[in-house]
Amino acid sequence: MTILNNNQSIKKGRGGKRANAGRRKGSFEKLRASTMLNAIHKTSGKPLAFLIAEHYQDSVDRGDWQAVRDYEKTFMSKFVADKVDVDHTTLGQSLNASFSFPQKELTDWTSVEKTIKLEK
Repeated sequence: MTILNNNQSIKKGRGGKRANAGRRKGSFEKLRASTMLNAIHKTSGKPLAFLIAEHYQDSVDRGDWQAVRDYEKTFMSKFVADKVDVDHTTLGQSLNASFSFPQKELTDWTSVEKTIKLEK
């Protein structure tokens, strides 16, 4: 190990197994979205998407417009795309049909010698 001027060290190697790294034995499984969605469905008997729609409708029926706005801001932005893909290069045509290489050789290459002479 080499010590630099600013107290940083350079370690040889490219990573690999490190002592005491990773999840400890006996630790709980990492919480995944699929696990959470399955638990919600098992507990309530309804999928999360149905529960969200139900709660949104309840907010509308109660006239709780703050909650309605919060639902719309949070979830509707996930469903509505605000990006527009515009093709600036080919105008929707395939690249092969609209692009071709010029077949003419450039003039500055026509006077290049055809043979190469090696000198010793």
